[in-house]
Amino acid sequence: MAERDRLRAEALKACDGHWPPKTAEFIVAQRTDVFHAFPFSPEIKPGKQGPYFEMRTYTVANGGEMTKMEAMWAAALPDRLKIGPVTAVWKSEMGALNQFLHIWPYKSLNDRVETRNKATAAGVWPPTVVGKKLGLPGAKLVHQENKIVMPSAFSPLQ
Repeated sequence: MAERDRLRAEALKACDGHWPPKTAEFIVAQRTDVFHAFPFSPEIKPGKQGPYFEMRTYTVANGGEMTKMEAMWAAALPDRLKIGPVTAVWKSEMGALNQFLHIWPYKSLNDRVETRNKATAAGVWPPTVVGKKLGLPGAKLVHQENKIVMPSAFSPLQ
């Protein structure tokens, strides 16, 4: 958080104290969510991974559901990574709470379908399937949101 504060202060100086710069008239709502990586999430490094990224956000119920979700993912992810990479696996710390965010890179939208089908057919995905095989309790989801996004030209992650 200290690094975030430092960078925000630098950005404000560069923008004459106005944030966001030169776009305020276009913004009707703004929200900030802070996420932390799970221990099994890879470090994000600049480079070419996509250009298509699927962002999935699960909101889990209160009362230990995030711990259940983490256990299922920790068990399932190693075999899923043999089929294709993940960019990030995070949980919310501030902002919208009880959120589990995972980001997957794909070379094309067909690659997404093929990768998901291959993982399902191999029985290594989704984590609920693996968790059930291992006798792990499932996590109660209350909301799910999926997005397909592409990076801006200036993004260090392509």
